[in-house]
Amino acid sequence: MEPFIKHTKPSLIRKTIYLICILSAIGSHGQTYVNTDSNLQNLVNSASPGEVFIVSDGSYNDFYCSFTANATADNPITIKAENVGGVTLTGDSHFVFKKAAHLILEGFVFDCTGNNTMVKLEGSNNIRITRNQFELHATASVKWVVVTGYYNDYTFQYLSHHNRIDHNKFQNKTTEGNFITIDGTYNEDHSVNQQSQYDLIDYNYFYNSAPRVVNGKEAIRVGNSQLSTTSGYTTVAYNLFEECDGDPEIVSVKSCDNIIRGNTFYRSYGTLTLRQGNRSLVEGNYFFGGGKANGNLDLQTLYTGGVRAYGTDHIIINNYFEGLEGTLFDAPITLTQGDAIDGVDTNYGLHFRGERITIAYNTLVNNTYGIEIGYAKSNGSYDKPLIDIILANNLVTGSQNSLIKIHNDQNGELLWNANLMYPTGSAVLNSDGYSFSSSEVVNSNPYLVEVGTLWQAGASTPLLGDGLSSLVVDEDIQGQPRPSTSNPGADHFSNDAIVYGTPVSSSDVGPYADEDSSLAIMENEFKNGMKIVPNPASEIFYLDSGAQKIEFITIHTLTGKQLIKFDYDETASIDVSNLPSGLYLVQIKTDTGKYYTQQLIIK
Repeated sequence: MEPFIKHTKPSLIRKTIYLICILSAIGSHGQTYVNTDSNLQNLVNSASPGEVFIVSDGSYNDFYCSFTANATADNPITIKAENVGGVTLTGDSHFVFKKAAHLILEGFVFDCTGNNTMVKLEGSNNIRITRNQFELHATASVKWVVVTGYYNDYTFQYLSHHNRIDHNKFQNKTTEGNFITIDGTYNEDHSVNQQSQYDLIDYNYFYNSAPRVVNGKEAIRVGNSQLSTTSGYTTVAYNLFEECDGDPEIVSVKSCDNIIRGNTFYRSYGTLTLRQGNRSLVEGNYFFGGGKANGNLDLQTLYTGGVRAYGTDHIIINNYFEGLEGTLFDAPITLTQGDAIDGVDTNYGLHFRGERITIAYNTLVNNTYGIEIGYAKSNGSYDKPLIDIILANNLVTGSQNSLIKIHNDQNGELLWNANLMYPTGSAVLNSDGYSFSSSEVVNSNPYLVEVGTLWQAGASTPLLGDGLSSLVVDEDIQGQPRPSTSNPGADHFSNDAIVYGTPVSSSDVGPYADEDSSLAIMENEFKNGMKIVPNPASEIFYLDSGAQKIEFITIHTLTGKQLIKFDYDETASIDVSNLPSGLYLVQIKTDTGKYYTQQLIIK
């Protein structure tokens, strides 16, 4: 894979504080070496919080443990290889965590041949699976890592939540099943369901899933049809997906209120798909075709693709798409029509039409196709037109086909505003007879500049006003400030410091990557140092404003609808007890007139 520019790292002070915390935790408790699975299981399940158990380097066959221990956030129980990559588990080796809490599994190589899930979390919380390598030479469909409820527990007493899967490598999947599956808890007749909540999947390397199957081989599946109406609050961030061809949906989101942010998709057939559920955020991701030629499966063409979405109230912003070959279901950005309607149909296996979806500030450059809207199959399925779709401040340029393709009349439900489109070569703006006004689409040279591997805005790139009346987008794909009049597309030309860095490379992810970059995930801080405490919040939160003087605070939905406005009092708590569980935006205005925005989870 060609190299990408690396992330900007946190400050030396933050690194030092983090290292001191880690060393303090390790140094205050004993370490015990083990070399049998039965000894490890017994010791862990009778351990006190803070103990560390080290499996001696070597190869172990059919190594199985079931962990039921409960530790604490300050003093987790650690289960680790003597050295990262030093312990190889073969045969039918696998671990199960049952009603466990605050355990860490670190540094193992799973090179297995069994047909069992290699790591399974049942009704467990605050489990961290980190710096492992997974490869399974199975003969059946197997999900490799699963987060779910406790088997046959219908009381909802042991819900899974707040687990983290980070800095692992998943490679060479040949049979059906997901690399990672996020499931949940059900009652006996499956009439009440709840997905595992607040799980974090970050800085993992997903490599080589092939051959393609029709369904059931996603790299990550978040939720399922039965769970699709429940809120997951799952975050999938800063992962690398390379040569992940196993399923039409590379990442499949099948629940509500999830975040897919900062990931890189490289040379992979398929799309990031918001397949079921509502109110998810797709932000700051990179998609590269990488020169990969189209494939085929039973006369079906396989394409490198981008984002496909169904359901309601999603936000797709600040993403970058380059060199993709896909069309129809695999176009860089695609909304097909649906075959079900939210609030009407109850068969959640159907494709619910898109409603109130915002697609804004995305860059599409040198793709074979562009934005495709409203495709329906010729057999009469997918017959439900879209509703209230906003496309604003996107930048699309290419030399082939149509930059915009509208397949069926959407009855005026496509709201275009301040987009910049520039067809070159044989490309056309659109081939459907659809006429755009100058306020909807500006046909002009974007004067992009090649910076490293990316096409970014330059000093001559046109400036357009914010085409969104209800959504605050105050930063670009790299975390630089975005003024109200800015460059269209994911990048705004700026000399400000890069906060989020650029695409993820193989050196940023997996067992041997630098830990420091992961500290930037799920922070509570505004970019100027102010902090929400606690986050997630349940009934109240406080704002640590530091030396800043604040005029007022507002709370918005992800689509920008203002729900609450507070005049700021530094001694007062902010009551959010009347807001339902979900993901919100907190915006503050300082006495200097500047606005700052941060996400808030309410549970």
